[in-house]
Amino acid sequence: MVFTKSKGFLLVIIALLLVSCSKPKQQLARERFIVTSNNLNIRIDPTQLSKTIGTLSKGDTIIALASDKFWVMVKVENQTGFIASEYLKKLAPIKPPKFISFIEKYTNPNNHYFWLSTLFLLSAWILLELRLIKYEKDLKEKHQINTKKISVTPLIFFASAILTAILYLLWRDQVIDSLFYKFSLLPKGMGSIAWIIWIQFATITIGLIIDLIGSIYLSGVKYGFTIYLFEQGINLIIFATALFLTLTLFVVAIIILVIFFAILYTFIVTENGKSFPRFINSKI
Repeated sequence: MVFTKSKGFLLVIIALLLVSCSKPKQQLARERFIVTSNNLNIRIDPTQLSKTIGTLSKGDTIIALASDKFWVMVKVENQTGFIASEYLKKLAPIKPPKFISFIEKYTNPNNHYFWLSTLFLLSAWILLELRLIKYEKDLKEKHQINTKKISVTPLIFFASAILTAILYLLWRDQVIDSLFYKFSLLPKGMGSIAWIIWIQFATITIGLIIDLIGSIYLSGVKYGFTIYLFEQGINLIIFATALFLTLTLFVVAIIILVIFFAILYTFIVTENGKSFPRFINSKI
């Protein structure tokens, strides 16, 4: 019965995706420049007479907020500054890692691989969730092992995937640079994008610790760790699905994914809630 409902729900979601397909906004790759002069001034206004708010050395790399023929606008801590473009050399866009290029290749609704990938990810998400529910019910009914009613990491991975996709669509170069080239345990002075990514990593880490402690506390080391590993496999599917669809369908995907996640998550909590009283009654 559960599988039939989930199968019908999956078909509805796929149908909505098919009829609602729309291309996302173009990825806005910021221009990058390298400094060609020593002690290059950063000025508060685009004029040689304006106040200096900082300096750059030869070889420094900057990411432009905007630029014209004479000036390049940059962010300096919490201030906006300007640099004379005659002392800068424009660089090619940051080359993404191979697996990012692979994802970009298939984030195209006109490509049939996109729909096959979408079907696979959504199906895997639902089937793994159902398998975990069944496993937890078996533990409660056959072995009298209690489990968590709800986990915090699925929501964290889901929200992080959507936020990462939005950042990538709007600030592609900064995200690639922050994740793969300049990632730091404490990205001081690296800009707001790096800090947002850092906060996501910190939140995910805290969520993972909370779920691990909760699983082991309620289900013991053996079963708790098994459930925890199962959950993380599902979390990877959740992250991949939300990231992939948001990169491709953008706003449409976000709306559909939020509805999909809310219904599925409510179903999981309800099913776990139903099995919990049976567990209590069996012990009385």
